[in-house]
Amino acid sequence: MGIIRFLKRAKYAIIYKRGVHFPYSKIRIRALRKLGYKVGRDVYVAPDLQITMNYVGNHGDLRIGDRVAIGPGVILVLTSHANYSKVRGVMNEKKRSIILHNDVWIGSGVIVMQGVTIGEGAVIGAGSVVTKDIPPYSIAVGNPCKVIKTINHENID
Repeated sequence: MGIIRFLKRAKYAIIYKRGVHFPYSKIRIRALRKLGYKVGRDVYVAPDLQITMNYVGNHGDLRIGDRVAIGPGVILVLTSHANYSKVRGVMNEKKRSIILHNDVWIGSGVIVMQGVTIGEGAVIGAGSVVTKDIPPYSIAVGNPCKVIKTINHENID
């Protein structure tokens, strides 16, 4: 690994370890933005958010809309590969976007896999594993996550 690559990796690791896990939400939001992610206004992120990412090069795309609430213990899987396993040669590294539209609420312990879009106003129940897109104004729970109810959003201002 070259020195430039090492320094870039160290920078991202420090921002992630110190910023994303900082006790104050506003600092966590700043750290996410410094890492290159798009984060809207009035977003709350719990201090133990985990993002699986590659610290060098393309580490996946994360877009968080306005007024999104991300609960404790949430894992956002932006990139995943087999590390040093022999199967790494036949399994490509997966890097895809996660998009959380405006007014999304992600409950405690949720895992969101790469390539998922969660629609505006959706609620994801605690402990769910989101493997597919969730439509707007839905309540979804389970492993794998499934829509169990639609929210009547006409009364929401």
